[in-house]
Amino acid sequence: MDTTHHITHMLQIAETALTDNLMSFWAHNTWDMQYGGFLTRLDRRGRRLDATEKVLMMQVRMIAALSAAHRHGLRDFGYLDLARRGYEYLIDAFWDQEQGGFFFSLTRDGVPRSTRKNTDFHAYAMTGLVEYYRASGDEEALAWAGRTFDLLLEQAADRDMGFVEDFDDGTWPPLNAEQMKLDEGRQVKTIDMHANMLEGMMYLAAASGDENHVRALDALLQLICEKGIHPQHGCTITAFDDNWQPVGDAEGRMTTSYGLNVELAWFIWESASIVPGKPERYHQAALGLLDHALAFGFDHERGGLAAFGPLTGHVLDADILGHDRLIKSWWAQAELVNALCEACNRCENTTYFEPLSKTFDWIYQFQMDHDYGDWYQDTDWYTGEPLTTDKGREFKTAFHAGRALIRAITAFRKWL
Repeated sequence: MDTTHHITHMLQIAETALTDNLMSFWAHNTWDMQYGGFLTRLDRRGRRLDATEKVLMMQVRMIAALSAAHRHGLRDFGYLDLARRGYEYLIDAFWDQEQGGFFFSLTRDGVPRSTRKNTDFHAYAMTGLVEYYRASGDEEALAWAGRTFDLLLEQAADRDMGFVEDFDDGTWPPLNAEQMKLDEGRQVKTIDMHANMLEGMMYLAAASGDENHVRALDALLQLICEKGIHPQHGCTITAFDDNWQPVGDAEGRMTTSYGLNVELAWFIWESASIVPGKPERYHQAALGLLDHALAFGFDHERGGLAAFGPLTGHVLDADILGHDRLIKSWWAQAELVNALCEACNRCENTTYFEPLSKTFDWIYQFQMDHDYGDWYQDTDWYTGEPLTTDKGREFKTAFHAGRALIRAITAFRKWL
C-alpha cells in the first residue's frame, strides 16, 4: 500500500464529509426559529420527528460541534453565530435560577419539562461551554464552565469516590440503563458517567489552566485508572456500587463497552498531558483499553467496532449476549478513529494504522449517508445496512462524528 497516497485520499474524504455532509446537515435542520434552541430529533432527510422537547445534551453538544467546526476553519458558514445563539439560549432558558444547575429538558417553548439534575449532562455542558469559549474568546462562557465545575464538586462529588449519577435528590435510573443492560431500579455508579466527567474536566483544565481544575482532573484520572479498569483484562468495568465494587448487569453478567473503552483511551492520553507527572502507567492503561477493543470487539475483516461484549474473549463468540452486541454505532466508530489517530501519533510502530484505515473505510461506505447527509446511528456488523434511518435523538447530534473528522483531518495533515 502506498501509505502517503492512502492518507491523502482519507484526508480528502474527511474534509468533504465534514463540510458538505455532516455539519451542513445539522446546521440547516436543527435551530428552532420560533423559540430558539436546537431540536435534534430528525428523520433521514433532516425533517423533525418530534418538536416537543429540548434536552440539555442536545443543546450543549450542538454548541460544541458548531464551535469546533468554526475553530477548525469552517468560517463562512455561520457556525459561530449559531453556536452563540445556542449558548445564549442555554444560559437564559436552561439554568435553574433558584437551585442552580441546568434543567434536564424543556418544552419547545422553554418551560422546564424535567428538572432532573444529571451529572453526565453537566459534564457535557462543560465541554460545550469550553468549546464555545475557544471558538469565540468569550470569557463569560469559560466562567460558566467553571461555575458548572464548582456546582458538580459541591453537589455531585461523593467523598473521594468520584461522583453520583444525579444530584437533585430524586430517584432516577442510570442515564443509559437500557443501553448498558443495567437494573433500572438499582442505584449504581457507571464508568460511562465518570468518563464523561473526565472529558468535561479535561476540556476545562486545558482551557483555564486553573490549579483547582487541574487537581480535580488529576484525582479523577487516578480514580478511573485504579478502580474503573479491570486489572487483568485491561477493559472498563461497566458499573459499581458506591465504593467502586463491580456489579453485574440486570442478569448478573459482566460486560464492557468497546466504544467507551476506546473513547476513554484517548481521554486518558489527553488528560495525562495536562496533569503534572505524566506517569507511564497512564499510557499503558490507555493502550490497554484500545488493544482490548481491537482484540475482542473489532471486525478485522470489514472494519468497525461492536457495541459491547464480555470482559475477555471475542464478541463473535459471546452468543449469550444477543445479536445487538454486534451493532456498529456511529459514536463508537467515531471514537475509535480518535483513539487510533492518537495511538498512531504516540506509538513508534505502525500497528494501529491498518485498523484505522479499515474503520475509516467502513464509516465512509456504510456509516455515512451520502444521499442526505450525516451518519447512520447503527449499522449491521456484517452487511452495513442501517438499523434505523432516523438521524437524531437526545444522544445523537453532530458532536461525535464532527470531532472525529476534525481530529482525523488534523492527524492526516500532520502525517503527510
